[in-house]
Amino acid sequence: MLLVMPVRLILLAAAIVLPLSSCGTGSYARGFAASSTAMVRPPVNAEGPWQGTWVSAVNGHHGPLWCIVQRSAGRPGYYDFRYCAGWGVVRFGDYTHRVAARLASDGSLKLNGAMILPAGLGTYRVDGRLTREAFVAEYQSANDCGKMELRRPPAP
Repeated sequence: MLLVMPVRLILLAAAIVLPLSSCGTGSYARGFAASSTAMVRPPVNAEGPWQGTWVSAVNGHHGPLWCIVQRSAGRPGYYDFRYCAGWGVVRFGDYTHRVAARLASDGSLKLNGAMILPAGLGTYRVDGRLTREAFVAEYQSANDCGKMELRRPPAP
C-alpha cells in the first residue's frame, strides 16, 4: 500500500507534465528547427524563428521563450506568433497568437494584440516591436506582467 501511493503520484505528475512539455520534443520543436533552417541569413524582415527569455515583473519568475513568426495563411494583414515557453525544467505552450500587423519598409513589425490563453489562464496582452534581429515586448495578463526579449537563433 505504501508503494502504491508514490507510484500513483508519479503517474499523476507525468500525466500533467508531459503534455505541458510537448513543445520541447513535438511538433513545435520540428517547426522551430525547420524555420531556423529555412531562415535567410542575415534576415530580411521580422518573420522566422526567435529565442530568448521572459521575466515576470510581479514575482521575478523567468524562463526560456521561443517564437515562430509567419504571415497568417489566408488572412492578409495578419501574422501568427507561435509560442513555446519554459519555467524551471518544464516547457509549456505551443499556442498561436494571431495579430493584425503590417511589415514596415525596414522589415520591422509592430506587435500589439490580445488573446485568450488556453486552459482557462485568462487574457494575455502584448505590446512590442520586432526588427530583423531583435524582438522586445511587454506582456500583461490578469495576474502577471513582464517583459520578453528574443534574438535570432544561431544557424543550425
